[in-house]
Amino acid sequence: MKKDYSIVQAELVHSAREKVAKLFQDYPVKGHNLDHAERVAEHAVVIAEGEGYKDVYLCELAGLVHDIGRAIEHYKAEKRKLSHHEFSYELLRAWFNEDDRFKILGREQKIALLYTVRYHWNNAADDYELAWILRDADKLDLFGEIGIQRITEYRNGDKEKIQQDMRFEYDCLYWIRTETAKRIIEEQKLMEPVNTFYKTFLKEQIKPIVL
Repeated sequence: MKKDYSIVQAELVHSAREKVAKLFQDYPVKGHNLDHAERVAEHAVVIAEGEGYKDVYLCELAGLVHDIGRAIEHYKAEKRKLSHHEFSYELLRAWFNEDDRFKILGREQKIALLYTVRYHWNNAADDYELAWILRDADKLDLFGEIGIQRITEYRNGDKEKIQQDMRFEYDCLYWIRTETAKRIIEEQKLMEPVNTFYKTFLKEQIKPIVL
């Protein structure tokens, strides 16, 4: 995929990827790791280009950093009172203040990225186009075979949580916003393995009725 970035934009995306890679190397999280971040970043680029969004590199950057708070959520027990969305927001703020490589971003770009990362769970958070591009990109990685694999790895056989996640899949499908993401889901038939897995999962929970 050709990305028409300036040298400094490409360098920022590359350095952000290295920071995210180091974070998840130190604090691995099943299903929410560098592979997930990179796929979401690529989905975000495709959606941004399909929707005519001008700052494509910001979308890639948002995809890379959107889940960085997972490490804190899973490994720092004393801070689990907050969600990974909040931790991602706080950590990204720290990166903006501590890492000079982020200085190429303007104030509004930083605010848009922080808003997008903080509210990538909230389907009503529409102040920035970047926010719904990232949400759709993140949702795409829930669907298809890769989505099923992520759920089963992350939940490690917990049937109740798998059930919750499968219901969440259909909620995410309902909230897909961009025409580009909708087209990808249809063309790649991403819901077929989801439907098959969920139907099989539900049937396995049916037990004989005994009087």
